[in-house]
Amino acid sequence: MRSSISLNSIKLDFLFIGVIIFYLSLISCNTKKSDSFTGKLFTLQDSTITGIHFDNSIRETTEENLFTFNYIYNGAGVGVIDVNNDGLQDIYFTGNQVPDKLYLNKGNFKFEDISSSAGIDQFGGWHNSVSTVDINNDGYMDLYICRGGFKNVNGSNRNLLFINNKNNTFTEQAVSYGIADEGYSIASSFFDYDNDNDLDLIVTNRPDHWSVNADEIIRVKKRDSIDLATTTRLYRNNGNNSFSDVSKETGIFPNYSYGLSATTGDINNDGMCDIYISNDFVENDYFYINSGPGTFQEMIKNVTNHVPYYAMGTDFGDIDNDGNEEIYSVEMRPDDYKRSKTTMPLMQPAYFRSLKSDGFHDQYMHNVLQYNQGNGFFSDIAQMAGVDKTDWSWAPLISDFDNDGWKDIYVTNGYLRDVYDRDQNIQIDKFLKSRNNILDSIQQALGKLPSVKLVNYIFQNNKDLSFKKMMKNWGIEEPSFSNGAAVADLDNDGDLDLVINNINDPAFIYKNNLDQQSNYLRLKLNGPHGNTYGIGAKVTLYSGDQKQYVELRTTRGYLSSSEPIVHFGLGSNTKIDSVVILWNSLKETKIINPKANQLLTVDFSKSTDRKVQEKKLIPYFVEYSAPHIHPPFYHIENEFDDYKNQQLLPQKMSALGPFLAVADVNKDGLEDFYVGGAHQQAGSLYMQNDSGTFHLKTNPIFIKDNLYEDMGSVFFDADGDGDQDLYVVSGGTEIVETNPIYQDRLYVNDGLGNFSKDLSNLPVIRSSGSCIIAADIDGDGDIDLFRGGRTIPDKYPFPPKSYLLENDGHGKFIDITDDKAKELRNIGMVTSAVWVDLDEDKVLELVLVGEWMPITVFKNSDGIWTKESLEKYGLTNTEGWWNKVIADDLDNDGDMDLVCGNLGENYKFHASPDKPFQVYCDDYDGNGTFDIVLAKYNGGDLVPVRGRQCSSEQMPFLAKKFPTYKDFANAKLEDILGSGLDSGAHYQAKEFRSIILNNNKGKFSILPLPKHAQFSPIQGIIIKDLNNDGHKDIIIAGNLYDAEIETTRGDASVGLLMLGKGNMEFKPLSVQESGIFMPYNVKDLKWVTVYGVPNILVATNNNPVYFFRNSSK
Repeated sequence: MRSSISLNSIKLDFLFIGVIIFYLSLISCNTKKSDSFTGKLFTLQDSTITGIHFDNSIRETTEENLFTFNYIYNGAGVGVIDVNNDGLQDIYFTGNQVPDKLYLNKGNFKFEDISSSAGIDQFGGWHNSVSTVDINNDGYMDLYICRGGFKNVNGSNRNLLFINNKNNTFTEQAVSYGIADEGYSIASSFFDYDNDNDLDLIVTNRPDHWSVNADEIIRVKKRDSIDLATTTRLYRNNGNNSFSDVSKETGIFPNYSYGLSATTGDINNDGMCDIYISNDFVENDYFYINSGPGTFQEMIKNVTNHVPYYAMGTDFGDIDNDGNEEIYSVEMRPDDYKRSKTTMPLMQPAYFRSLKSDGFHDQYMHNVLQYNQGNGFFSDIAQMAGVDKTDWSWAPLISDFDNDGWKDIYVTNGYLRDVYDRDQNIQIDKFLKSRNNILDSIQQALGKLPSVKLVNYIFQNNKDLSFKKMMKNWGIEEPSFSNGAAVADLDNDGDLDLVINNINDPAFIYKNNLDQQSNYLRLKLNGPHGNTYGIGAKVTLYSGDQKQYVELRTTRGYLSSSEPIVHFGLGSNTKIDSVVILWNSLKETKIINPKANQLLTVDFSKSTDRKVQEKKLIPYFVEYSAPHIHPPFYHIENEFDDYKNQQLLPQKMSALGPFLAVADVNKDGLEDFYVGGAHQQAGSLYMQNDSGTFHLKTNPIFIKDNLYEDMGSVFFDADGDGDQDLYVVSGGTEIVETNPIYQDRLYVNDGLGNFSKDLSNLPVIRSSGSCIIAADIDGDGDIDLFRGGRTIPDKYPFPPKSYLLENDGHGKFIDITDDKAKELRNIGMVTSAVWVDLDEDKVLELVLVGEWMPITVFKNSDGIWTKESLEKYGLTNTEGWWNKVIADDLDNDGDMDLVCGNLGENYKFHASPDKPFQVYCDDYDGNGTFDIVLAKYNGGDLVPVRGRQCSSEQMPFLAKKFPTYKDFANAKLEDILGSGLDSGAHYQAKEFRSIILNNNKGKFSILPLPKHAQFSPIQGIIIKDLNNDGHKDIIIAGNLYDAEIETTRGDASVGLLMLGKGNMEFKPLSVQESGIFMPYNVKDLKWVTVYGVPNILVATNNNPVYFFRNSSK
């Protein structure tokens, strides 16, 4: 049979592809056991032994294939259910083109296929997910199956509800319960959204066709009518074995998306259950926050800074034992370097920008691990955690697999055909054109796509917000096309086993080999009527100063349901102080000193009213901008394409401000502030009055100078008249460097806060700058300046000019750089600087940091400034992407230490002395533009970061030199650039952590800041003893929103207060404790005194200036 394949359809389809003490022990042991396990943690069980032969076999036909049904390879789910309540967990598999299967657990990893006798294998259609629920409250688990194939005819997509008859058989009753959803259903979850003690139901339904674009999504979501087949729907449990569709009145409608998973839970700990929908393709994920009573608000853009683009499965879990659950959503970025260069979809900058302008969220092609900040906001730390790349992924599961008390991560992956293989798509394109899009069989096209099995991922929790890959060590080594997965203790030995549904291979059953070598506690909840298994109950285990937290849910990961048991690993610990269960109905059960190593049954009937003890928590600061800044200052960044001439630029260089300067400019004893403006926006001066508020003071010269891009600024007495003058650095990249727009400005104060510009007392400056710092560096009684150069327009990363400016005593500044500080002129891409006496000789040193720069010290010897060796100060291997340096005596030992803000650990790029991150730049193709090549190590080979397409757009000769994506992926950097490696600019970065430099008699030791300070680039740092305990405290903030889109912007920081504990130890405080919440593109922090206490000013790019009031006043 001949079939017609549209070339355009191929391209489009792939483009977006009380206190009660009781013990009921079933298993009990108090032997002290190991914290760690050696050997293979998991063993794959032979199907001939288990009796589980289920194989989700997929056959491609002319009618049903990848081109007609994009989700043909998306796989199916796993359901763990104790069918007969014998205490052994049984297994249900959904099949796409094959019948579902139900296997009864006979013990010792032997199972019996009871599918036919149970009556569950006689229902056709394309079966996707399985959810477990005791829907009729008889104490036996029932099954809900989502069906949603490429066609919806004759009820083939009608969802199924299998009621457990208590005799190993089931009766289908979806219609009678009112949940026979007939849409293109993919996923579902049962949860109690209205706290009435019965379980409601969310069902995701996808559109009925493919290649849905942004315009269609916007249009459909604006309509008033609901297309039941293609709308995600919420069903309320009426309490009488019936459900009602409440999608519209609860705020779930409007929606229109390819929702591949629905995960439910009280993720923000407000007592009401929320919904997270992972959406594939164009539409961003939905985060329905339960605002009560019985209503939701979709708030993904309010509570996250970005999400995955092709989101698949999601799980919730507390990875750091702080009592808040994180959100882990998986995507499809390859971990393997060569696959990343040959099989990744194209991320198009113009398309990305258009989606944002249409109101969609920032979306990136990698897994996200949304860290729960505890205030309802989430920050993606996947790249720091090391769990951002697991290839084409489906089911993430967050569970404690090694029973050490910390939750690990398992991820299934694999896709039957590499539909994004760039080379093969070109070949298919050519082939179809040669055949006029007419094929003899579908295999003629599909057969050209590689089919590569992958090993699933498993990560061990390092207990520091990072994870380690453990596939080989833990015995997860079988390549497969795996989709749905579930966890359960199949043999009741106290550890978690794994069940995986595979395409075209038998299902995997992995036995966990811990076998009680580590301690544990498991809880079976007997919930209230309506929720007999206690779904949604929150369980916290306390042991000493440690705690663990689990919210019980069964629907997890992707298309699957895990056991309805709460599992805690304990490692070598056997002493449990208490376990507290918070039920959905404001009841609680508290168990004192339960024994370890048992399955403990907890009955809701013995619970008591929850005793809510309101904690009076007074944070250090409260955001109070509106009452304090009049009118509000809103930074407005001008639009400019930094990538026009340097397409491979790692981030925009034209959007680096604004910055702040603070001083009393009118001698009234009150501090005022200046905030810089963007290109085509005037900087502004705000004057403080007696009420402690700030009001804009109009200065005509600032308005006149609005074309400048303001960067760093400083108030100082330039002319010795006793008032504070203002120096403002000019920056940006919009215009060629020779333009006067880069001339810095000196504004002279008349003593009352009125300023006039005086360029006559400045040298000619033609350099896009960054920072300005002032000090009397020559001991003559007047103030001198250092002005840092930031960048050269269109010549990144070549170093611009920096300037050392000497005050002649009359307010005229002389450029003495060439005469007295030659090495300073082109020292690098300077971002921050500080004058500080490092060696206690009463002479100031100049410390500089910058992009691609080491932390650099210049010393003044008889007026001549020389660059000191890195070894002298212990600064070897400090080359980084530094943004800020500040000096203070942090340990009260009398010398000055340094705090240095860097790129952080939560970024696509990583660096070390052994494997530095690198950049090369020259005009490699001779066309007059400077070509940037970022490079990293793949094993021992230096390779380019960017791929063939974008690299060849910058340097067209590469497309000819490497005709295929595979050729480019196999090439080392030397193969690509050849002799070009020896020309132009070359820099290395060896340290991306933000650090403290502890000064010990002029020699520094490096102390990394806590992990929470590594979430994002640090741009602002301020230091003060806030709690008067004699130890300095540190506040940091930052982010980097303007990274190029393949890199993913740095946006995980919400600001952080770290309390000094002495001995150079700093304790990060939560948002609730500190009051610091700055999830913006922060560029600067400054103290400002109001009513005699320090408050915080926060400058943000394309956002307001924020004021954080000190709670002590």
